[in-house]
Order: sequence, then C-alpha cells, then structure tokens
Amino acid sequence: MKRRLLLGALGAVCLSAAAARPAQEPSRPVDVLVIGSGLAGLSAAVAAAEAGARDVVVLEKERFVGGHSALANGYFAAERAQGRTPEQFHRAVEQMIADMNQTGKGRGDPALVRILAEESGDAVDWLGSLGVAWMDETYEALGGLRPRCYLSSFVRAGYDYVNAVNRRARELGVRIRFSSAAVSVTKTAGGLFEVQCANGAVLKSLLARSVVIASGGFGDNAPMRMLYDPRLTEEFTSTANPYGESHNTATGAGIRIGESLGGVTVDMNQILTIPYSGGRLTNYVGADIYVNAQGRRFVNEAAPMDEISRALWALPERSFWVITDSQSAKGVTRDVKLIKGIVKTADTLSEAARGMGIRPSVLIETMRRYNEAARTKKDPEFGRTTFTQQIEKPPFYYGLERPFVHFCNGGLRISPNAELLDRSGRAIAGVFAAGEVTGGVHGAGRLGGASLSDCVVFGRRAGRSASRFVLALREAQTAEQSDQD
Repeated sequence: MKRRLLLGALGAVCLSAAAARPAQEPSRPVDVLVIGSGLAGLSAAVAAAEAGARDVVVLEKERFVGGHSALANGYFAAERAQGRTPEQFHRAVEQMIADMNQTGKGRGDPALVRILAEESGDAVDWLGSLGVAWMDETYEALGGLRPRCYLSSFVRAGYDYVNAVNRRARELGVRIRFSSAAVSVTKTAGGLFEVQCANGAVLKSLLARSVVIASGGFGDNAPMRMLYDPRLTEEFTSTANPYGESHNTATGAGIRIGESLGGVTVDMNQILTIPYSGGRLTNYVGADIYVNAQGRRFVNEAAPMDEISRALWALPERSFWVITDSQSAKGVTRDVKLIKGIVKTADTLSEAARGMGIRPSVLIETMRRYNEAARTKKDPEFGRTTFTQQIEKPPFYYGLERPFVHFCNGGLRISPNAELLDRSGRAIAGVFAAGEVTGGVHGAGRLGGASLSDCVVFGRRAGRSASRFVLALREAQTAEQSDQD
C-alpha cells in the first residue's frame, strides 16, 4: 500500500511538470527569478508573489518540481504558539534554540538560529493553510533531541509540502520553467541580472531585477564534497540517491553561482553523514536499537546526528546492525529494502542473531537489557530517555547500516533577511538565498527535522526580501520619472 502511495505521489509530481504550459521568453525583466523548485525555492516564489512582485519565475533543471524536498521523510521541527501560554511558547522556543546550539556546537549564527526557532511554528501554520494535513502527534526525528517534529504522513511527507506550495504558486501565476539549469548569473551595466540557463545544449538568457538562489546543497557531488571532507569518496552515496540508481541533483552549482556574484561560504566542511538507507526502517527515535558486529550497543540511538555519525565512523567495519519489530511504524522504504534483501526478517532473536553472524546469547542479553531500559525509561549504559516501545513482538526486522551523505550544513552566508553576504558582511543588492544552498544556520551539526523548517522560514524571508527590493526599485524609478516630468 505504501509503495503504491509513493508511486502515485511521484507520478503526481511528474504530472505537474507535464501539464505545465511551455514557458515564453519575457519581453521585459522578471521581478524575481528563483533558482530551484524545492521547498525553499517554491516558498520564496510564493512569498515574493504574495508580497507584490508582479512576475516571478522559477528555474528548475529537472522535469519536475521538488528536488530533495519531495523525497524527504518530512519531519518538520517546529515550536507552535497554539495551545500554549506566551510563557510556555517562549520557553519552548528557547529550548529549540538551545538544542540547535547543542547540535551545532554553538557555531550557528545566533540571529539565524533564533529566527528559525521563532518562525518555525508560523511555517507549520502556513503549510496547514495551504492544505497540508498534519498528524495529531509530534515525533522525535533522528537527532531531534525532543518530540517536536510535525508530520503529514510516514510516506514521503516532504512531497505533501512541495505539492501544497506548488499549488499555491500556480494560483499566484508563478511560472516554472522545467529543464532549465541556471549556468551563470551576472550583473549588467543597467543593474539587472542576466541569467544564463541551459536546456540540454541550448543556452537561453533571462533578465531579472532580483535573484533567489535555492538550488540545494552539494551532497551528490563527490569531487566537491571531497574538497572539504576527503573521506567522502564516490563510494558514499547520498540519502536522496542511496543505491546510485537515480539522477543526482545536489551538485552545488548554486553555491558557485553565489560565489561568482561576490558571496562567501561558511562551514563547508560540515557535511552530515547518517545511517539512513540500510537497515533502518523507522524515521523517528524510540523504536529501534543499534548493535555492533559483536551484538552489543555502542551509542545512544537518540543522540544528536553528528554523535551517532562519529560513533559509526569509529567502528572498524563502519557499519552496524539495526533491529526493530512488528510494532514500529515503518517508512516507505520498507518494501524496497525487503525486496532488495537490505533488511531481513526473523521470527526469533536467535534466528536474527544467526542471520547477522552474532552469537545468539549475546544478542538476547543485549535485547533483554534494552527492553528493560525501554520499560523503565532508564538507560544506565548510554543515558537514552526516548523509547516508544520495547522490541519484543516478532517478526523482527534487521539490516546492516552504513554512512550516507545526508545534509550539507555549509553553504552561502546570508543575513537574517536571507540576503547574500560578501566577504565584508555586506548584503549584495538584489541577491538572496535560502535552503541547503546556505550555511550558518546549523553550524557544525543540524537538529533533526530542522532542514525543512529552514527551507520554509528562510525561503519565505528570501521571497519577501526580493519583493521589497524590487518594489523599492520601482518606487525609485517612478520618483525619478516624476522629477524628469
């Protein structure tokens, strides 16, 4: 059933591209040109149009909207004011800031961290107003530290968010040009931006009054990521393309475009790798256990993502086993992993142990101690406090997990208004950025579930800022014309 839902979702995304009208070359500069149609780019386009920009165009190099956002599990970290007193909401926001500082090792820009925490709840409400139907419960994403993540579905919820914002963009007249990869952006003598975009071997030019770069990170670009982390060679695939069977999209092209315009980068070596597309079937904390090749736990499974990543890289095998049971809510990858043999099932723990090459007595004792910790919510070995269940009802699911490149914390430096900043910290007039193409928000490590929040919060800020910039230009031109008259 979940597999059919995923296929239907992806089909709907492709359908939106196929049904799009052929884009016409504008006879005049567009007000706002957005590079990338992921959640950040679409949020920017909608916000710009809602704020008064007359002509908003999105360039998308693929033939469908969404980018990595449409493939995301969809955990959306946020603190909402709804149902809380002002003091309770304030405390919740401050806790989210503290958690972001913990996972980011205090390296995130304090202003950007605060904005994300304070506006995350508005982002949830905004998506809800566009038709996203949130589940009743909140969840703790891997590395999320607390159950603050909203979710519309366990099956590729990121698609739901993309679909809702894309629908709103169409209502507002935003034009999306598919198969149009931004190649370069240059400032003209007249103060406009000339954007070269490629459709195959065909190059076309567009003129724009402002540009929003929202083209994603560089996790799928092995040579580029190896410049900053030599460990991440070609053998390490990304969570968006775990088996190397699909097209890579996160190439870092937008970062290079931003640099060509005078922008600078920050935290480029902070590339997050996580266990994701191997034996893990759950995308929330509390329902699985990690054991090493000897069948023993080696890390707090609810720890920040970078802590789990470091523990994984420290293992001689650079891999570990993940075990859950029939009670847990599985993600959409369940059927694929079972078909490929990445995950296997067993009716008893002894059978699972033999399948993993572990002594049954060792695994049984490990599981006994784990289930006691889950029952009492006290974990003397690793201090874990989040347990949603004991792992005791067959069939048991187990699979080998390894590192996958998941998220680039580094990218273009931006201001609180999502303006691209130069080496001196000055805003580059007319250029904005949002989403994984940016750096400085998450520091040395990202809070679980905060990437999609980042896309919406700073995507909307980028769009509003671009619209304000264009409207100010228009007012100045009108005033100048009045003086001449």
